[in-house]
Amino acid sequence: MPNQVSDVNNLLDSLYLELLDLIEQHTECRINIERINNAGQLLLAKTRYNQGSNSISTAQIPTENSEDFKALCNVEKELDIENTIAGEKKHLIRHKVEKSQGYVEPLHWFAALPPTTLRNATEYFKKSVELVVQGANIQTELLAVMDKIERLKQIKKQLVL
Repeated sequence: MPNQVSDVNNLLDSLYLELLDLIEQHTECRINIERINNAGQLLLAKTRYNQGSNSISTAQIPTENSEDFKALCNVEKELDIENTIAGEKKHLIRHKVEKSQGYVEPLHWFAALPPTTLRNATEYFKKSVELVVQGANIQTELLAVMDKIERLKQIKKQLVL
């Protein structure tokens, strides 16, 4: 705990610089998510246009009566006190497609050999999910820095009085 106002001011300055850097990273990440999602949606629209609107029926999409399956991606938290201010970091874990374990590829619901545009769209959306996790980590750091700034402001107020 800093015991002089100058120490608190120096810490606040460095935290404000860190905050500005994190805001810039978060903004870039959100822009990239939007750009990649738009590219993926454009490829989905192109696939639908090329194949026709009736090429995919609701019978191909799983319902409540369908066999259960597991998500191919999971997000897990990990403690990371050394490298982060927040003390935690989220990681995206991708599972291999193994039907015996319940991991199925949704792309194969629509065709045994899906068109290239549909495969490319899935790659865009996979990248988008990775960016969402990255954005969540940045946002967690942002909140931790803002919390630390508020605590230092209170300490500074007590030192001044």
